Amino acid sequence: MTEKEVLLYGEFQPNTAIYNTYLRAKSHLSKDLSPLLEDVLRAKESGIFVSAKTISIMIGCGVRTNQISKVLKSDLIDKTDKAVVFEYFLRALSTCIYHRKLRQALILFEKHHPKDLVDTASKDKQRTYEKLKNELVILALQREAWGLLTKFLSCIEDDKTPLDLETVSQFVTKSAYYGHYLLNQAMEMLWRYEAQGTDLQLDGGTAYYLIANSSGNRSIHRSNRKKIAEWVWDKVQPVSANTPPAIFFAILSFYSQEKNVATCFDVLSSLDQFHPGKVDPYQMQILSSALSGVDLQKRYDDPERFSRCVERLDDVFDILLQRQESGKPITTSCINALIAACVKAKELGRAFETFETFHEFGAEPDIYSYTLLMDICLQNRRYDAVFKMSEEIEDRGFDLKAKTGEIVLIAAMRRKDIYLVNDFLKMYQREGLNMTAYLQNYLYNFLDKYERKSEEEEMELQEINQILEIYSTATTTTNTAAAEAAAPKSVRS
Repeated sequence: MTEKEVLLYGEFQPNTAIYNTYLRAKSHLSKDLSPLLEDVLRAKESGIFVSAKTISIMIGCGVRTNQISKVLKSDLIDKTDKAVVFEYFLRALSTCIYHRKLRQALILFEKHHPKDLVDTASKDKQRTYEKLKNELVILALQREAWGLLTKFLSCIEDDKTPLDLETVSQFVTKSAYYGHYLLNQAMEMLWRYEAQGTDLQLDGGTAYYLIANSSGNRSIHRSNRKKIAEWVWDKVQPVSANTPPAIFFAILSFYSQEKNVATCFDVLSSLDQFHPGKVDPYQMQILSSALSGVDLQKRYDDPERFSRCVERLDDVFDILLQRQESGKPITTSCINALIAACVKAKELGRAFETFETFHEFGAEPDIYSYTLLMDICLQNRRYDAVFKMSEEIEDRGFDLKAKTGEIVLIAAMRRKDIYLVNDFLKMYQREGLNMTAYLQNYLYNFLDKYERKSEEEEMELQEINQILEIYSTATTTTNTAAAEAAAPKSVRS
């Protein structure tokens, strides 16, 4: 006891059990380990037996006060007894995990990791060590403590026993979801299990994030990004209607970045087979850029930006011909992808030439085929062609897409035909299409600048404003609901 406590309570020689009870109470009231450690060392010198329980109490206090190193370095622990050293290391690690003290656990491994003692310990102690090691990794993943996890993995990289497969699986899933650079290390751990004969299975979500968040991850070497994406794609084979479309889109984006046109067409054909009507060319800008030959590093007004487009489009068309000769299917989305590339390259004539090959390749155009042509016609001020194709769409009975309706509305506004604008806007509303903020602003700007010439036009304008008011109200309601959903519960009404 301290001199002050002797004066208060009287001097006596407590036994170990009483002393441990006193020490436990005092440790929970103390925020600094040093005075308490000095007290225990004095008690030991005075003849009180310092038991394993005493040291465990000090370890708990050391963890809580972030001073575990002081306990492990102190004279309380016999450094010559390796079994005892390893035992208290495990107790300290267990306490860190129990109190969720990741930083203290890392200090344990960085400064006190008894690497040379693991193999000499009993089987039970080895199993305890492996269990705690895996629990620490899981806790770090739950906390998303990536920097700490990086340092911890470097501490255990020489361990003979790897992390458990369940831990590695969570490591892969979490790092894939966040696209973290540790994904590379996680995959190496997973592949070691596969090399040992473990049959690995991937759920759809993990497969998607592995491809999507590794293919564009610059912190992972390009060769490793390719290895991960191709391994995942091989794992989900054979693809079927049960394969989520998102996985197709992820691998399509990867092969687009690789400029692997032939494989992109393979993926598109599979998509059309198992998920017909799901392929929206406007959602595949990486693919259309890769097929177009546009140099995205050049300024938009730089003629060199489009200098290789013709050559590139010819090459892509040749790949389609080779595909036909080899008996592989050429589906609607394959041709749409080439039309989208023509639009990106601003090649109006080639876009129409490609459209005319549908029959040649044994495919049928869809709503996206017409929308892409209407888009490039709008860019080239061929408004009559836009309206003509909108009639063909109606004759074919295709369901309109929001982009299709937007194009015909903009064409009508550029023609300054208030009657067409009203007719197309009614059609847009009738089809239940969602209106983008861009189209709403375009319509408002058109109305602000439009010069009324007759009472009939005034009526048309009123009807347009009424429809716009409905869309504006719906947009405001949606935005308000989204804001309320995202707000913290404490500030919700």
